[in-house]
Amino acid sequence: MSKNNSEVVDQVHHTDSNVGSKGDKQELKRVLKTRDLVIFGIIFISPNSAQSLFGGLTYTSQGHGVLAVVVGLLAMIFTAFSYGKMASVIPKAGSTYSYATHSLNPSLGFMAGWAILLDYLIFPMLVYKLSSTFAMELLPFFPLWLMLFLFIIPMTFFNYFGMKLTSHLNLVMLIIKLLSVLLFVGFAIYALVNGVGTGKIISLDGIYNSETFSVNALVAGSSIAVLSYIGFDAITALTEDTNVSGKTVGRATIITCLISAFLIGIQVYFATLIKPDFNGFQNIDTAFYEVAIAAGGSGLAAATTLMLIVTGAATALAGQASGSRVLFGMGRDKVLPVFLSYLHPKHKTPVYSIFILAITGYIGALLIPVSAFFLIVVFGALIGFILVNISVIVEFFIKRKERKGIYFFSNLLSPLTGTAVCVYILFGMPFIGKIVGVSWLLIGFLYLILKTRVFKKQVTLSDINENM
Repeated sequence: MSKNNSEVVDQVHHTDSNVGSKGDKQELKRVLKTRDLVIFGIIFISPNSAQSLFGGLTYTSQGHGVLAVVVGLLAMIFTAFSYGKMASVIPKAGSTYSYATHSLNPSLGFMAGWAILLDYLIFPMLVYKLSSTFAMELLPFFPLWLMLFLFIIPMTFFNYFGMKLTSHLNLVMLIIKLLSVLLFVGFAIYALVNGVGTGKIISLDGIYNSETFSVNALVAGSSIAVLSYIGFDAITALTEDTNVSGKTVGRATIITCLISAFLIGIQVYFATLIKPDFNGFQNIDTAFYEVAIAAGGSGLAAATTLMLIVTGAATALAGQASGSRVLFGMGRDKVLPVFLSYLHPKHKTPVYSIFILAITGYIGALLIPVSAFFLIVVFGALIGFILVNISVIVEFFIKRKERKGIYFFSNLLSPLTGTAVCVYILFGMPFIGKIVGVSWLLIGFLYLILKTRVFKKQVTLSDINENM
């Protein structure tokens, strides 16, 4: 007798509740501490993202980059809290996929993981492309294909040898990132005092312009600003690499968002004051290079660009690491090919997942323009964020019935707010981003149906053989 559809789906997406415990046969090596998680999150979010994203951010928001950063933070802070809640009860690799699978159902879990994969596939491509583009401003005789190799090969090398080695590199990169921020802000203040740009250090012009403001532009800009916060969910993807509690992982996500928002916002604010005309850039992709020249000449432009190149590689390193953990988690549960869950015998790293992200990252960065990345990368993340927020409501408010006092806010109002803001930004995204995102979800849905039917046939044949 064959099983019903829901039983088949559950078996296709089987998830052991104990996966991620220390007794798991396919467990990642637990080497990260709280400090490492916060550093990793800031590295992934990257204070320097304000520099690489500034052109697209200020142009799309019509000069309201700071407001877009604030709206992005509002969208992410509630969602980051939801990720923290789920990490406290599901301490395993897979993050978005694992949470939705546990609290909703295996099919929605797969779709959540599939959606967030769009983010993890595209984001490293975007960072590789941006870093290479900025590097070619300094070394124009280098072809793009070679510059990409110079970024991707060493980053793959670090991830191959494990998170302990990566965490040491991250600390160095964080120091460089913070120095880059301080360097630019210092020169920007000096330039403004001496009449460059608006000539004012404190001015509403860096935040709001009534002549160019529109809600649609702000929402579109916020979809780019959200891109600069995406790293917080990468922290939860590393839960199985840590030796701290799930609650600590949750706190790390909140801390990361707040620190990053301040560092990103202050750079966008001063860059807007230095160059208030968002239509006047020669190249939107490298607009911050022009801002740096206006603030401190070619010397500052070269210094900030060099730091951006180096630390951009670290951001891609973090993206590749967290993305490989999502692939690992889905491969381990056999919803994606099982070879993705293979761990290196010594280093305990998902090497095949790492290699796949490196290869797709190279090809994508070589072929896809930066403008296209901006339009599609946020879609998958927002879908995943929405499902995690819903997972909190189902897990805590409905299943566990934690509804009184502060729980009413943390288990219902907060995730509802996170969901609402994400949906609002999602609908405000440019049309092409929605088309690519929906197409990606349809591919995942078709894959899910195919895999379910194949497994159902296997189960049916097995039942027939047993009854003969």
